[in-house]
Amino acid sequence: MNRMVASLCAVAVPAIVACSSDATAPNSAVTSRATEGASPLAHSSSSSNTVVITESDVARQPENTPPTRSWVLYTRLAGNGAFVSGPSTPPLGVGSLALTTPTAADKVTLFNYDHTGTPLSSINAISYATYRDPASTATAGQLPSINIEVDANGSAPGGFTTLVFEPIYNPSQGAVQNGVWQTWNGINGIWWSTRDINGVCANTCYVSWNDIVAANPDAVIVGGFGVNQGSGNGGLIAATDALTLGANGNTWIYNFEPFRTPTTKDDCKNGGWKNLTMADGSPFKNQGECVSYANHVNHTSD
Repeated sequence: MNRMVASLCAVAVPAIVACSSDATAPNSAVTSRATEGASPLAHSSSSSNTVVITESDVARQPENTPPTRSWVLYTRLAGNGAFVSGPSTPPLGVGSLALTTPTAADKVTLFNYDHTGTPLSSINAISYATYRDPASTATAGQLPSINIEVDANGSAPGGFTTLVFEPIYNPSQGAVQNGVWQTWNGINGIWWSTRDINGVCANTCYVSWNDIVAANPDAVIVGGFGVNQGSGNGGLIAATDALTLGANGNTWIYNFEPFRTPTTKDDCKNGGWKNLTMADGSPFKNQGECVSYANHVNHTSD
């Protein structure tokens, strides 16, 4: 990914404003976001939550606008994202988030804002899966990246940056391939930063996650956590799924789907079947049909 950062993005007070760089989602005033459509956060007890995200959960906004929901798909020019079936067999469910950037000037970012305030030191899981379409004409090895907007020094002045994980800089996890789903582990990976912070120079220093956290013990998430396909990725056709963040004993696994389907028979009860569909989008006639579908998918009996 071309990582030339726009010069001298201003930092608003008290709201933190993200630079509109190749790696950073274009948003501002994170603290003013609406909570409509927010993914449910776990309680203090340990848990693992697989959360289905569809088009209905997402606000679509141009870059450099404040987030209006917990999930925002930001776009620049012809950059675009769509919740689709496939490609091939995604790691979760039947679908994924497809991302396209036809030219080097285009950009698309999906950010979630439910994890603001989370200390980096409490995070124990970061991962996602990617698929690079063989029809891509972008530079070999390019894929969507994980982006996390953080304040590296906590409550002290300044410190805003975006931390970026790119598979191309993590060859120990395998070479980027076309036409297959691959899973990448950010906790065991190498990251870079859009701005200078302790232990990491801006844009050209590649540092392990553990070293970044050790050098910045007060760092917290202050904005978006998500995926970005940025400038310099002209001709990239890709998809992502199973975006994961674990912290404080809780894990959130985000499953991107074109439709909301039942994962267990309990999803169908108490009228839940009315808001669910089969994988092809077909509605259920009644609760019984929904339960049968869920049991079939999970190879269980009633």
